[in-house]
Amino acid sequence: MTASKRTIDVAIIGGGMFFDDIIGQTFKDFMRGGIAGALNSIGMSHMAADVADVEIRVCAVGTRSEKSGTAGRIVQWFSEDFPDGKIDACYGDAVWKDILATHKPDVLFVATPDHVHAEPILDALDAGCDVITEKPLCLTTSEADQIIAKAHAAGRIVAVDMHKRYDPFVREMMSKAPEQYGPINRVRTVLEEPLEVSTDIFAWAEQSNPFAYVGCHWLDVVHHYLGVKPVTVFATGQKNLLLNWDEHHKEIARRRGVDPSTFKRQHAIKTWDSVDVAVTYDNGMRGDYNNNWINPAEFEGAVNQEIELYGIYGRGYVDQQDRGYREAIIGDGSRTRNPSFGGRIHHIGGELEIFGYGKASIAAGMLAVIRRRILGESLEAIGDSYPTAASQRDVVRVIEAASVVAEKNYAHFEAGRGTPVTALLSDSEIQIIEPKS
Repeated sequence: MTASKRTIDVAIIGGGMFFDDIIGQTFKDFMRGGIAGALNSIGMSHMAADVADVEIRVCAVGTRSEKSGTAGRIVQWFSEDFPDGKIDACYGDAVWKDILATHKPDVLFVATPDHVHAEPILDALDAGCDVITEKPLCLTTSEADQIIAKAHAAGRIVAVDMHKRYDPFVREMMSKAPEQYGPINRVRTVLEEPLEVSTDIFAWAEQSNPFAYVGCHWLDVVHHYLGVKPVTVFATGQKNLLLNWDEHHKEIARRRGVDPSTFKRQHAIKTWDSVDVAVTYDNGMRGDYNNNWINPAEFEGAVNQEIELYGIYGRGYVDQQDRGYREAIIGDGSRTRNPSFGGRIHHIGGELEIFGYGKASIAAGMLAVIRRRILGESLEAIGDSYPTAASQRDVVRVIEAASVVAEKNYAHFEAGRGTPVTALLSDSEIQIIEPKS
């Protein structure tokens, strides 16, 4: 932030699956017109006048491999709309370290693989930065506690891109759930990512699992809107397709009528096809979270995702994938679309802009940063107006517990002993309850 001008400099690390569609286009919009125009989507338009003149600048983009050239491609993409802007493309296994030292950004936006979130977040806090990170915050409770403590001690913002809490359909249902449906007995959620995520897009799939990667979204929604705390965690999963990808990719190629040698990955991928998690909460409510990343490319939507609440006086259901917008196109088949996430609008006389809850979540984090850095508000005043690191602690604890329990249950099942393992969560520990072999 400059002293003479109300400016926030942002550095972005990682290309990310949604960079072109959501992250990059969102920052293009912010660079053109600031964040004031996005505040209505997060219920904060009353602050638009206070932040309308704050300039957002992207100063650097960093990715790991210079050979792949992702950072350079992104910088070139920005330059098409901002030819006079100076954005540096940076590379390295720990590219954020050089960016923090050289560019000294106000905000580090973390869009790295799941297992490479904690280190850049902690380094950014040490460098005096605020942080906006893609979900999940991190993968272990110890990492979460370090981030939360360091952010609090430094008086810094760590915002997490938990965009599903800003989906107007989900927000409408969840906000009125306790009053309309009464006490909730059960929540059922589904989030299924396309097969290309685990076999083509993410080289790091073996370092995570589909529950950690996307199940965290529904955990955040449930915890945020219902105010529940997890008590026990049970998890199982399947390792059929990806673990035997060296063989199964050939059959998929045959069914599609293509050469198997054209597949990006042709070896076994040592991770889960799917992970199913059952959480019992402190009020007795059960949460079922079903996740995979092997949904066929031929499926009609980009993803399959839904949430259903069962209360004692009523129930509610949101199909996030099918919003009633369906089209059939030669060569593409029948498809459902969801412009509520990242729709495009190009008004006469204007520029291409993005709208939707994908942008809203980033706007919430940026507003929190501006309120702290420029408006001088305290963390206490800003409060939970954005997805805070602290709000993600229970999400991370469930992710960590489920990962351990699923692996142990898989081993027990393979040995013919069923799936007997669960986890008991207290504020201070995750206790694995496992019978003696």
